[in-house]
Amino acid sequence: MDRVMIQALGHSYPETVIANDFFDQLAIDSAADWILDRIGIRQRCSVLSEGDILALRTGQLTRDDLVRAGRIQTLGSLAEPAWSLLKERATDLGHQIQPDLVIAGTSVPDWDIPANACAIASHLGLDCASFDVNSACSSFVVNLHVARSLIRSGAHRQIGIFNAERYSTRLNYSDRSSCVLFGDGAAAALVQNMNQWTPDPSTGSGGIRGLEILDTVVHSNPAGHRHVVIPDGGTFSQNGAVVQKFAVTKTVAVTLELLEKNRFQVGDLNYFVGHQANLRMLVSVADKLHLKPEQHLYNVDQYGNQGGAGAPAVLSLNWKRFKPGDLVAVSVVGSGLTWGCALLRGL
Repeated sequence: MDRVMIQALGHSYPETVIANDFFDQLAIDSAADWILDRIGIRQRCSVLSEGDILALRTGQLTRDDLVRAGRIQTLGSLAEPAWSLLKERATDLGHQIQPDLVIAGTSVPDWDIPANACAIASHLGLDCASFDVNSACSSFVVNLHVARSLIRSGAHRQIGIFNAERYSTRLNYSDRSSCVLFGDGAAAALVQNMNQWTPDPSTGSGGIRGLEILDTVVHSNPAGHRHVVIPDGGTFSQNGAVVQKFAVTKTVAVTLELLEKNRFQVGDLNYFVGHQANLRMLVSVADKLHLKPEQHLYNVDQYGNQGGAGAPAVLSLNWKRFKPGDLVAVSVVGSGLTWGCALLRGL
């Protein structure tokens, strides 16, 4: 079977930084220290201004008002800097950038129709087949799962994956249990058939030339689909107690499952990346997997829960850290309920 690689990754964030003490202005009894102690998040980024968030909280504005006024950044615009960073990295490594397919996965789309992948591809000037594969916060691993299968089947050669999220536009800012969790951001990945790639020995010195996708696995429990929802026209809500237990249990289990399937042990891992839900959950997972602190990569403390963009953004932020031969597990959970893992190795 053909081997498949991630050639490069990119990430980007909107300009507005929301620190924990901002939520004092919302009068929801959420002191900055309480947020940090409860979920380990210090700040997050938003496509909204602080003024717009305050106006949403007080009912002076609605999301529809912001959309009509063009004050919500589109997915394509949010993903553009991530794509630019990806192209810079790919070019430096000698990779050609000619995707014949774009896959997008997001929890908060611009459009019901057309596919948001089409809008993103158009914004970035990409002329190729494009479609959405959405699985909420699990989208990145599910997108890798689909892309790897399509490439190994021979249907496509090079695939661009985009995960752009704007949860801040679909939050109830009177609900302190959810509105302090989320941040906005985007990630982009370029996936290719390794059989059509000739490594350039002059590139990648001191770092990787890409990440091979050794294997992927995805699971769902459809009976739990109502535990994490954004209803049509509504705002985010979840059954927190159920979701927290599910997230920890399934993240540990799916990581062990994929390692065992590929005849590895936890001790073989160099790095672990989980769904960036909250730092307390991630630390619990890392402890249960007996990982050393330096093996656990995360960004949730600085960027909040970025939905499907969180895990790939962590990979992108640590791109220069990875070395050839490094084994990396990326395990995610999401609404659906869904969970999955991708096993990657530095090239």
